[in-house]
Amino acid sequence: MIKALINQYKNNIRLKQVISLLSWNIFGIPLGIITSVVVTRFLGPQNYGDYMFINNIFNISILLLNFGFFQAGNRALVLTNDKKKAKEYYGAELIIIGGIYFFIVVSLFVYAVFDINIKQKGLQTSFMYIIPFAWVYLLTQYFEVLFPADNKISLLVKSRYYPKLGFCISSVIIYFFFKNFLGNKLFIIWAFFLFTQITVYLYILNKVKLSLNNLKIRIKEIWIYNKTFGFNVYVGSLFSNVFAQLAGLLISYFGADNAGVGYYTLAITLVSPLSFIPNVIATTHYKDFSNFESVPKKLLKITIATSLIALLFLWLIIPPFINLFYRKEFVAVIKLSYIVSIGVFLYGLSDFFTRFLGAHGNGKALRNSSIIVGLCVLIFNATLVPLWHETGAVITYLIAGVMYFATIFFYYKKFIKNN
Repeated sequence: MIKALINQYKNNIRLKQVISLLSWNIFGIPLGIITSVVVTRFLGPQNYGDYMFINNIFNISILLLNFGFFQAGNRALVLTNDKKKAKEYYGAELIIIGGIYFFIVVSLFVYAVFDINIKQKGLQTSFMYIIPFAWVYLLTQYFEVLFPADNKISLLVKSRYYPKLGFCISSVIIYFFFKNFLGNKLFIIWAFFLFTQITVYLYILNKVKLSLNNLKIRIKEIWIYNKTFGFNVYVGSLFSNVFAQLAGLLISYFGADNAGVGYYTLAITLVSPLSFIPNVIATTHYKDFSNFESVPKKLLKITIATSLIALLFLWLIIPPFINLFYRKEFVAVIKLSYIVSIGVFLYGLSDFFTRFLGAHGNGKALRNSSIIVGLCVLIFNATLVPLWHETGAVITYLIAGVMYFATIFFYYKKFIKNN
């Protein structure tokens, strides 16, 4: 029995990739926990909220101003088996996001100058120092979207977890060597964070071995893919992902300080492992999905069962864990975690079906579902966050999870029926 399983592992590339990515996901959990514990202890609720508020701004800017070119590059890589051509797509995509970078930098500087909330919270100077490094966030998306399409799971693992490992080590160094630091602690955290990201991402870029040959041709092809697929996904993401990220900003704008942003973000961080299982399985099977008429039932059952087990396990360990490792000011995160965990569970399963539809180039379905979910998020965030702040945000996340699963499953069943 054991020998048969070992032989199956050796001969099954996808199984190897699933185990590799899942193992790193599991390894990433304690890394993320250690980092969040150390950083929250070092910064405290308000500064931690400031840190996550600035992080939210960068994430929103990337989602808002990428114009679908990441997904266009993804589509180009999915449809080619030519390794030489694939390297040229990587090169063309990098040139494209270079142009996007300058547009984002200008937009963020204008935002920093005129936004009243940033001035009131005393974050304008720190934010302006960080803006030139926005390209780090672009590279995060570059790796995250392109590597699954080209089945570069090994590089995807490195791009996801080497920065986390580096920042985890950095956070421990910060805590012990800068514990009694009386200056700008937020600046210290950002400096170490950006240093670890830049170091790892330059290493990953070197491993890609991208090519700038036939640059005009590849850019033109990606442009065409953007018109037929990427832009549709982008329009949808404006409604779903951008509006979801807006929760952190709204909490800040309706709060006296950014502590609520920290509570909300920490709650999502603690339960985020729930999305690992469907994400890992869908990512490693992404290219295969393009050849399947439907999601294999066995694969779906395994995904749902393991995700449910993970959800129940998290409900058991979150209260004692927060009480043991975090400051007493973070006890409010327990209630938030219970609510938002159900939303994360549903988002994970929804993303599983989204990957399948994306592998088949069904951009319109992704766009439409994203618009529906995004409007739901916008309406409930605008209604509940002003009333209940971070509690309103996690309730909105739960409602959005239900809506996301319902809509994407509807389009999945429609796709199967039509094909």
